[in-house]
Amino acid sequence: MKQTGKAIITLAILILLGMPRSAGAQQATEEMSIWRARYALIAASQYAGVARSGMHYHSVNPSSIRLNSESLEFDATNTKGHTLHLRVALKDIETYSASCSDRVCWVQSGPRRGFSVQDDVEQKAYVINFGDDPSPIAHPLCSRAQNHDDCVHAAGWFASALNGLHAFAILHPAAAGDFHQQAAAWRALTTKPPLAEGARVRRLAAEDAIKRQKPYEALNYYELGVEVDPMWAQGWFNAAVVAASLGYYADAVEHMQSYLELVPDATDAQSARDQIDLWRYKAGQSTAPAHSAGQPNK
Repeated sequence: MKQTGKAIITLAILILLGMPRSAGAQQATEEMSIWRARYALIAASQYAGVARSGMHYHSVNPSSIRLNSESLEFDATNTKGHTLHLRVALKDIETYSASCSDRVCWVQSGPRRGFSVQDDVEQKAYVINFGDDPSPIAHPLCSRAQNHDDCVHAAGWFASALNGLHAFAILHPAAAGDFHQQAAAWRALTTKPPLAEGARVRRLAAEDAIKRQKPYEALNYYELGVEVDPMWAQGWFNAAVVAASLGYYADAVEHMQSYLELVPDATDAQSARDQIDLWRYKAGQSTAPAHSAGQPNK
């Protein structure tokens, strides 16, 4: 690893000490990596529910959220125990934003109110709301939530996450190939190709975020960089260290494993393996979600 890379990571570690670890406490961004999108969805979904005319309100179950390169799936359950399994085709969604009234927030595209999802049984459309319950069975509004600001911001997080997942689905189709195969082909190259321009720009953005003491932004940019160029070994390393500093140990393990797959004989390989063992242990002690979104193509 280059000395400049080591200096950046050392600076990151110093900056990250004592920084907030909750995704919900951060500001939603227009561009979001698939890893941050999953955490944003989990943070937002505690206030989310789905509704359809004439139906009881169903609350989203955050632990049911599943992602792959093509879809977002989750469960929603009402007070009578009826559960819906809902699916979003990530390539087909439009660009969404959040809107709020005094009583309710929702995710919408253009002038249309509400973001529709379909259940996988009856193929009926439901609208995702945040904080409001249109059914006769009362649920807390954002104004009654324990943390009103988090409830209001949840819709923004959800919209940003959907937009990030849509971008990832377009950039990385399911047929794009397996990361292990791509890494093996890259290692066999005598002359490695230069870093993709999109990854280079995001590297600069990540380094700038570190200087501005914005570690969450830095992590997001590093992850976006390796999405653009999965063969960026230094990007995986940097993402791993920053993720661990923020408490995202499962993601840190995955990122460092990708680094080692690209450069298994690196001078710091054993140190990286030791870090993986430590982070795996810490992941078991962490309150952050233990299962990360991961790379759908891996």
